[in-house]
Amino acid sequence: MTRRGPLALALLLLSPVRGRAVEPEVPLELQAELVSKVVRYDRNFQERVGQEVLVWVVYRAGVPDSERISRQMMTALSMLPAIGGVKHTDVLVAFGGTKELTQAAREKKAAIVIFAPGFEDEVAGLAASFEGWNGLTVTTIAAGVEKGFVLGFDLLSGKPRMLLQLTQARKQNADFKADVVRIMKVYP
Repeated sequence: MTRRGPLALALLLLSPVRGRAVEPEVPLELQAELVSKVVRYDRNFQERVGQEVLVWVVYRAGVPDSERISRQMMTALSMLPAIGGVKHTDVLVAFGGTKELTQAAREKKAAIVIFAPGFEDEVAGLAASFEGWNGLTVTTIAAGVEKGFVLGFDLLSGKPRMLLQLTQARKQNADFKADVVRIMKVYP
């Protein structure tokens, strides 16, 4: 057995833990509930969805955290009787590429696309591909909003806070009323 000095022990304790599970900052049940409520403040929501809200939960196959969190989000959504007062259909979607995803979202008229973890390095490209699409991109991980997804959630002093990427919201035809924007953390 080798003897390690205090510096080596400190470095070991302070180094990032590999393999640590990714966890959303806000519980998924609360995220689903907040999405359900905040869409009512989008002036274009009712016109976009008509009689039914099509919600996609996108995950990256082969990434355990992405698969796990997407399944948990599907469970959380299934507990909601309605989203924005409208019945909803929730679909679990394995990511097959940016172009394929956005094309399918447009064709199938998905109104809300929720991203599980696993897309951190691709958010800007995904956000750009959704420009002109009439819908709302949501991330389960707060950092995704700063990088380009329209809506996400974080904790501030232990309380959930909604995050809004305002520029991207406009590019996706999401137009939130001022009274809800005031309570959000807004990224320009």
